[in-house]
Amino acid sequence: METRASETGPLASAKGAWAAEHLATDVVGWLTTVAADGRVQSSPISFLWDGQSILFYSKPATPKLRNIEAHPQVSFSLNSDPYADHALVIEGTAAVDAAAVASDVHPAYLAKYHAPLAHWEMDEAETAREFSVPVRITPVRIRAW
Repeated sequence: METRASETGPLASAKGAWAAEHLATDVVGWLTTVAADGRVQSSPISFLWDGQSILFYSKPATPKLRNIEAHPQVSFSLNSDPYADHALVIEGTAAVDAAAVASDVHPAYLAKYHAPLAHWEMDEAETAREFSVPVRITPVRIRAW
């Protein structure tokens, strides 16, 4: 059964409150893609949840982009709490979003990643040039507990 992503969906429930908070505040999540030969590949990504979709930026010509081109179905998850009493898994489709602005001029992305980029000793403009491919994940099903 499909569940549409929205603030009135599973993230608005009492069980989804943990997931909604962590989508807003966690700096890194896990993206799982499928390669052309069927192998799965999981990668940590910095991301921005806008209440309807997940935006992340990738370096060009990476395995994850090739995987998304071959198989747009992806899974995204957050680190759970230590005993997995709370967790989030989003299944959806991913595609390059040519309409998205660069990360260094995206107000919400800049606000979320200003401190993490400083921690990683990464310049905002340089990071935007290096991670220049915006990718959007559109949820098809959200599992939060």
